Amino acid sequence: MAKYKATSNVVFTGDELDQSFIGGENYDLPVKTADDFNKRGALSHPELSPFLVRVDNKKEETEEVEN
Repeated sequence: MAKYKATSNVVFTGDELDQSFIGGENYDLPVKTADDFNKRGALSHPELSPFLVRVDNKKEETEEVEN
């Protein structure tokens, strides 16, 4: 799961899944689901793509300490 922010109001329908998003709101979604929504949205409305942008912080990388 990751946090995504909707860039506009949008409703995705079909394939057993109806999902609506409100622009400016944050949502917890599986990465694959968000990628699928963005791909579907790019086909129907490329001028508004991407519909969902990832907003969660990048994982902190551990630094190795040299002795």
